[in-house]
Amino acid sequence: MRRLSKLVTARPRRPGRSDVIRGRLHPLRLCPLRIRVRVVGLVMAMREGSRPRLCVMCAADLDGGPAYLVTGGLRLGRRWFPRQLLVCTSCYASGAPDPVTGLSRPLAARQTSRAWWAELAGRGELLPPTPCIACGLVVVRRAESLLRGVTCSRACRTSLTRIRNGGQGSGRPCGGCGQPVTSGRADSAYCGGACRQRAYRRRVADRAADRVPDPVEELLGAATPFVDGHASGISQALYRALYRLKVARLRGHDQAALLARLAAMDPGRVKVPDTPAGRRLRVALRGIRPA
Repeated sequence: MRRLSKLVTARPRRPGRSDVIRGRLHPLRLCPLRIRVRVVGLVMAMREGSRPRLCVMCAADLDGGPAYLVTGGLRLGRRWFPRQLLVCTSCYASGAPDPVTGLSRPLAARQTSRAWWAELAGRGELLPPTPCIACGLVVVRRAESLLRGVTCSRACRTSLTRIRNGGQGSGRPCGGCGQPVTSGRADSAYCGGACRQRAYRRRVADRAADRVPDPVEELLGAATPFVDGHASGISQALYRALYRLKVARLRGHDQAALLARLAAMDPGRVKVPDTPAGRRLRVALRGIRPA
């Protein structure tokens, strides 16, 4: 019984270096969270850069020949999500429309258990095999009216946006400090996280300043400690009127008679405790009285 009580009351032991040496714990678990996030992101980026491009249909390597950028869908779990996919030459030839008759192939030729595709990406004319601007993979696709350069994936489009001007920023005035943005992406609107947070707080303060306060909402907020809480010291008539006003507000009933009754009370003579909550309630009562 004594051993059981010691096991129940014992505190869990914090992991240390001995656990790492014995193989019980990964070394990153002893690092701060921000360092762990950076290390994991760096490892994932290295894996993504060294990972070969594969066809989504047959898993063939796409580095040796042109890849066809098609529109289709990718299955993640139980749901299908629209994506632009890369397929090899043989898979595209087996699923593309018949060059003689122009008829479409069966869907089974363009679908697997985890991916399917419909046609080449783009709505314009067929472009010649063009290398991706970001990674250099040769891609075949159709033209677009707003197409600035051929890219093979969403990651390449994002990297192209980041390095389009050499990481020198947009040059526009920062939304937080007003200085020109000289670092970051080509469409950066802020110098960094501090300026972005400063601009957000400024927007929130401006919205709060422009908002006209509702005297009834202010009265119900000031009456909450007395109606719903444990604060006491107000008169029975005031408590009854405030409670009925709250119930009518929640149920959507007419509140004109109750507001008129509260407005008829003299805030200077009504029984209200001299506390911060009581003073706020007295000010709210003055706010609903006609000028």
